[in-house]
Amino acid sequence: MGLTRLSARIVAARPLRSFLTIIGVALGVGVLSASLSLGARLDEAISRTVRDLVGNADLRVSSFLERGLSDATVDEIRTVDGVTVVAATVERRTFLAGVPGTTAGAVTVLGVDPTAYLELHPVVLVAGAPLARIDEPSAMITERLAASAGYVVGSELTIQGAGAPVPVRVVGIIEGGGPEAGASGRTVIVPLDVARAVFAPNGVTRVDIGLAPGVTVATAASMLAERITTEPYVLASPADIAAGLRASTADVRTTIGWLAAIILFVGAFLIINTVSMTVGERAREVGLLRAAGATRGQIFGFVLVGAGLIGLIGSALGLAVGFGLSVLVAGSVRALSGFAAPVEGLDVASLVIALIVGLVVTVAAAFEPAIRASRIAPVEAMRAPLDVSAVRRGRLIWLTAVLAFVVIIALIAWPPTEVSSGAGGALAVYVVLLVATLTSPFILGPLARIIGIPLSYLVRLEERLARGSFARDRSRTALTLGALVIGLAMVVALGWTAQAARQRATEWLADVVPGDEVVTSIRPIPADERVREALAGVAGVRSVSPIATFDLALKGVRIDAAAVVGADFLEDGRLTFTEGDRATALAALDAGGSAIVPASAADRLGLRVGDHISLALGTGTPLDLRIAGVVERSIPSGGGEAILVGWPDALGPIGVTGANVFAVRFEPGAAGTARPALESTARTLALEANPLERIQGAVTEALGRVFGLFDALALIALLVAALGIVNTLGMGVLERVREIGLLRAIGMSRSQASRMVVTEGLILGLVGTVLGVAVGLMVGAVLLSMSGAFDGSVTLPWSSIAAAAGLGLASSVVASYYPSLVASRVSIVRALKFN
Repeated sequence: MGLTRLSARIVAARPLRSFLTIIGVALGVGVLSASLSLGARLDEAISRTVRDLVGNADLRVSSFLERGLSDATVDEIRTVDGVTVVAATVERRTFLAGVPGTTAGAVTVLGVDPTAYLELHPVVLVAGAPLARIDEPSAMITERLAASAGYVVGSELTIQGAGAPVPVRVVGIIEGGGPEAGASGRTVIVPLDVARAVFAPNGVTRVDIGLAPGVTVATAASMLAERITTEPYVLASPADIAAGLRASTADVRTTIGWLAAIILFVGAFLIINTVSMTVGERAREVGLLRAAGATRGQIFGFVLVGAGLIGLIGSALGLAVGFGLSVLVAGSVRALSGFAAPVEGLDVASLVIALIVGLVVTVAAAFEPAIRASRIAPVEAMRAPLDVSAVRRGRLIWLTAVLAFVVIIALIAWPPTEVSSGAGGALAVYVVLLVATLTSPFILGPLARIIGIPLSYLVRLEERLARGSFARDRSRTALTLGALVIGLAMVVALGWTAQAARQRATEWLADVVPGDEVVTSIRPIPADERVREALAGVAGVRSVSPIATFDLALKGVRIDAAAVVGADFLEDGRLTFTEGDRATALAALDAGGSAIVPASAADRLGLRVGDHISLALGTGTPLDLRIAGVVERSIPSGGGEAILVGWPDALGPIGVTGANVFAVRFEPGAAGTARPALESTARTLALEANPLERIQGAVTEALGRVFGLFDALALIALLVAALGIVNTLGMGVLERVREIGLLRAIGMSRSQASRMVVTEGLILGLVGTVLGVAVGLMVGAVLLSMSGAFDGSVTLPWSSIAAAAGLGLASSVVASYYPSLVASRVSIVRALKFN
């Protein structure tokens, strides 16, 4: 108990040093708790989203093709043993006809069998009643749609479709945003017969299935595979849908997780330095305790208790920091993922884990100083300070062990899906950072000497004294430098990754879109509606190229596909071919029987020019297409890049009904006058027109939100490093009080003493900037290589390098302010008495 109180008093004896270390721990624990809570809250949001999507259904059968699942297939599903409920659904995006007092906007219409649908999808109504009959012209709408458009029970909606608009009456209002995650809460649910009358579909979009008790999903899936043999379909259970949603957020969660681990690792630098400083300062007291009978074990525990107090206070404060960070992180992730369910808030289990990890990492980081303190002999303590080469090696070796511990904690804390997908990259980054940290002591001296040369012309005396201070405790300086290098490296690496992502996204769209404007429709537009001709008739429009996006089945796997006019792409100079002749391949698309595949799909599927692919169409006869070419990039789609087919195949055997995208190219110099006219025409046709630059800007903005979040976390690591600089420079001033007093006695002014410390911080910042930029480029190269983006088109991130240089110098100079102030106020008389 006595040694515990003494440990607490020693922690309190250096309030600034202890406070800065506590803040460093708090920031690390805060990011970790926010990261872990985000994972837990995302899992809850995914569970709620899946529950809203599939309700009580055990399986979902979805159509691969635009024409949907036929009535014969739905009847086959009903005959499968163990299937008790079959709820067929037609889903379409459309517009509601204008109603006075309402707002315009697209809606998602679900056509359902009221009895079967409500059995599997129980809805909570805030007003009205559920649907009653399958043929009644009635509708249930979401509360969000009702609030935004001013609808109430009894209002009449007019749904636009393939033929004449069909009016329906609102009979019920569903709580919240409804069952469709991607509908933005604007959902209209109508009886199935009404949907068939509006849209005239060939089949249903999907079928939700309820199974009898005791029938497993695997058994039902096997029986369905035996029965459904004429049409391609996707079979998914709620667990499959949840896995897909988790995969969509895996990269963000993984990156936030390993950034949290890096911040904890940087915090370990600060802890090791702080405890080592305390041991060095209190060497005499430790020697006296040993002389008074304290055992090595008691001294070991004495040091660990002090570290434990710092860890406990810092971890507890970190939970409060984590609450604020979790709101910011969750808001960004929710905006990116599009989850309707909230992901904000903290998770109790995550808080407990973060608290324990913060405390354990703090204590683990103090092990080496504690072991060193326990080995101090009473006689040796009289010769303090203690620091020899063996001790320096011990610190760095122990730092490696702490990093290994942090990595293990990170792997345990991350969900299995994200560990498997991101652990390799995270470990590669950790290795680069660790190697940089271990080699920094050998680089510090020579690099500081080189960097100090220009400074010596301005502050010769201060520069020489500043460099000399680095040799006083090389391991302490190396740890401080290592933390700064890691913080700056992450700024450069993430900046480079963001720059490459924006560059690739911009180049991708410019390479594959044959137009200046992209006009989109929420439904396929058949050629007989003559929309293409209407757009082409706008003055100043040179060409209009129709594009349709859809899914196909290849070897039982869903693939993205797009129908294009090859001649339009040839004339416009779009697509970069890596295999095959450009003119021949594009002409082959228009002739039919051929396909062009993106390089990513070609590598994944092992396809080359001349190979054939067989696509299941549900007609009994598959569609055989010859690979006419391989392109560097293809049209972007929901799952990546689309395989390109010609319109003869799309309209014929595949069964695509029309285009949902039109790429419009203006005459040279006519964009200024033609664009407003085109956008006006598009609005009258219920289409949305966007300039290519606006789409590129939206992509860049989305990437900016992602990497902005990552940059903020990297800056937290840099802040922790700056706290370490304050501690190191402050300790350097404390150790040199007598020296500073002697220098003051022989003529050094207060301003010179202050400049000496600022120069020390400036040199440290310059060395850290040089190493941080170099290490950041290595880490960035690792990240880009893993994403396949490290090629000849990647340019160096000069803006990120400049930002890192500014941050490195600013943080080191600002961190040196208080220690320089202390140095300038050293009293000559009191300094000579200092011991």
